Amino acid sequence: MRTPILLSAHRAAAYYRPLGLTKSHRAALSNSTLIAHSRLHFQHRFNSSSSSSSSSSSSSSQPPLPLNLTPPDIQYNKTLNPPPTTRPPPFSIPENNPSLSLPRNLLAKGKAILTFYKTGLKSILVNRRLCYTPLDSLPEPLKQLKPYPDTRAALILKSRLRHDLGRLIPLSLILLVCAEFTPVVILGAPNLKVTPLTCRMPREVEAIRGRDRVVRKRARELYGKGEVEMDVVVGEVLRVGRPRFVPGWIYPGVMRKGKLERRLAWIVADDAMIVQGGGEGELVVEEVRVALEERGVDVLGKGEEELRGLLRKWLEITGQVEDLDVRREVVKGMVVQGEERWGRWERWEESKLTLEG
Repeated sequence: MRTPILLSAHRAAAYYRPLGLTKSHRAALSNSTLIAHSRLHFQHRFNSSSSSSSSSSSSSSQPPLPLNLTPPDIQYNKTLNPPPTTRPPPFSIPENNPSLSLPRNLLAKGKAILTFYKTGLKSILVNRRLCYTPLDSLPEPLKQLKPYPDTRAALILKSRLRHDLGRLIPLSLILLVCAEFTPVVILGAPNLKVTPLTCRMPREVEAIRGRDRVVRKRARELYGKGEVEMDVVVGEVLRVGRPRFVPGWIYPGVMRKGKLERRLAWIVADDAMIVQGGGEGELVVEEVRVALEERGVDVLGKGEEELRGLLRKWLEITGQVEDLDVRREVVKGMVVQGEERWGRWERWEESKLTLEG
């Protein structure tokens, strides 16, 4: 019989405190009633504010959404999904127009790239307002983007904002030095990952995922030959390592181990929050893809149905384990084995049998 996935507050807090998770992470994982209460409170405030504004200005038109967003873009579960401004905006390079000269075609492509980067940088400013501005002080369009407090969406919003703010200085230096050749430099060196998440073009995202696929395959092959330890493989597959441009002697192994422990704790907490929020069906397809990447799954060339099936299978296997220590070991076993193997499992005990075999 499947064990319940909801965790008590005392057990969750005792487990995640030494792993370095913040108070918000522990609250989002352990106290489901707090999540539900805050969500209902937020909905009440939002509905009351929106109804009052609509009644006062019924004759006026609805203010436009920021960053060229459309109403379908904001129709999602705001408990699980962060705002669309945390992801790159749509981007496509214009096709060559035969009636125009080569310089004009290049100019049109350069304008499209520049518009893409400007929109991505504006998204960071919008995300900062969504994080730190109270709901009552936000303009009406941004109120529809603000996630419910103390939920998975709010935690991911803060995490991605922190990531993007840390990439602004490197990106600014590259723009200052390379100017219009910035896309060429970024696409030619995907290992740098100096661009914010909101400024990553589709080709750059594919290049990063292709590089990660090679690293995962190589790490699992070495583990199969017995040349590396399990924690090293898990860190490589999850892409947890020392920061860029930091020498190894400055970033010792104990710091890498702590970073890996925090990543595993986040995966366990994220599994619980997704289940509590309604399952993988409540996630938009872009967030399903990101969630699988965080779990070491190769998402290149996979459709939406296959991606949702993999995440559903993951949640079914990890949801069978109530003990947090055992669940963490199951996660490590699934990361090492890869989706080709755990996608065929029925019980979590198969992770231990496969590793021993």
